[in-house]
Amino acid sequence: MCETIVILVSGEVLANGQGPSIENQRANARTVAESLAPIFMSKMKVILLHGNKPQVGFVLLRSEAASHVLHGVPLDVCGADTQGATGYMLRLAILNVMRKIGNVRNTVCIVTHTLVDAKTQVDQTLSAIGPWYDRTRAFQYRETRQWEIVEELGRGYRRVVPSLKPIKFLEMDCIKKIAASGDIVIAAGGGGVPVTEHDSGDLVGVEAVVATERAACLLAQQMNAKILFIIVQKSKNYILSGLNFNQISRLTVEQLDKILEKEMYPSRRVRSELQSASDFLHSCGEQVVITTVDKLTETLEKKAGLWIGSYDSIIR
Repeated sequence: MCETIVILVSGEVLANGQGPSIENQRANARTVAESLAPIFMSKMKVILLHGNKPQVGFVLLRSEAASHVLHGVPLDVCGADTQGATGYMLRLAILNVMRKIGNVRNTVCIVTHTLVDAKTQVDQTLSAIGPWYDRTRAFQYRETRQWEIVEELGRGYRRVVPSLKPIKFLEMDCIKKIAASGDIVIAAGGGGVPVTEHDSGDLVGVEAVVATERAACLLAQQMNAKILFIIVQKSKNYILSGLNFNQISRLTVEQLDKILEKEMYPSRRVRSELQSASDFLHSCGEQVVITTVDKLTETLEKKAGLWIGSYDSIIR
């Protein structure tokens, strides 16, 4: 095997704004697998991550709708649930595409635990999750479930939880061994299930989320990858930030850092993705490419996408 590439597919790419239909997500997984087939057919070590924010929202909405007859679903269990389900759909899509083109490369999905520091992390940001509530229900849950609730003007009230920085992946040795064997690895979906060490020494799940772009950066660093490939649903927020990758766009690391110094972004996620790109390139990385799912094929042909650092072909 040669170079290592870490690919992050946002959860919105798989949900595609079409609602909670599993068939839509299957179809979107197939589109991603078909578009990435040239990478999968190469000799590169491939580690694939997926976002899960919409998928966790679907689980929480179902849990809310069934709350009068069934128990609720803790957020760490939602993370494990969506890692398994979404990883399964991606793995099946990749296997079917590879079988169709006669390639026998296998794909392995690993439900990953991500160690976080829920007590002393000082730069916690809050992430909204789950359904919107009316004022009465929101204040009820604030009291009975001890949730932190915020109002989103025009939409209602919503729960927010900490977005924590990943420290390490507990399955890292396993991920490395499988990637070294030549199999495609799907790992750290949704950033991984956040866990922390209890005073007793036990690992316990945390009611929090892990930003997938941060997880992708850490995974790429620990894999000593040279390429980080990020696939987002839409380019709108990047365009509003002055970055258009519907056609080819190029940045040096120095140019990226100057952009980050300005701190003018309409989207917190764009800033987080670009900061993760910078962190990766300042460590072991050589190349970050960001594109949309509908521009995947053109990006692999070097006709579209935002290319940061090296301008070499992605497939090596």
